[in-house]
Amino acid sequence: MFSSTDHQDWTPVILSGKKPISSGVAKISIETKRSDEERARAARNYALETESEIFHVPEIPHSLSQEISKARMAAKLTQKELAQKLNLQPSVIANYENGKAIPDGQILQKIAKALNTKFQSKIIKPKVERM
Repeated sequence: MFSSTDHQDWTPVILSGKKPISSGVAKISIETKRSDEERARAARNYALETESEIFHVPEIPHSLSQEISKARMAAKLTQKELAQKLNLQPSVIANYENGKAIPDGQILQKIAKALNTKFQSKIIKPKVERM
């Protein structure tokens, strides 16, 4: 009859010294490939660090945020009610009224349609400055 450990190999394994390299060519090509990848990554990082364009995030003008707020109050709606009517989060309406939102033409059209008004203020697109 067999014991439960008969199928296992219990001979000790001894690890020592350096392992012989079977082919030096493969090792050199792997090292070269790594260094090429590292050089490419360094070049991309340098390009990002020396970026000369300054981008500005567009914001809602103060006059437009006031128009939205006045129109909502004239319609006797709360921010939450207007948001529910437009199927938006109340924070979206609050951000538009506070001027913290990034302007979205579709949302502004929805707000204008729900409040039966046209907004007089225009959104000025920011310019990209180059140094």
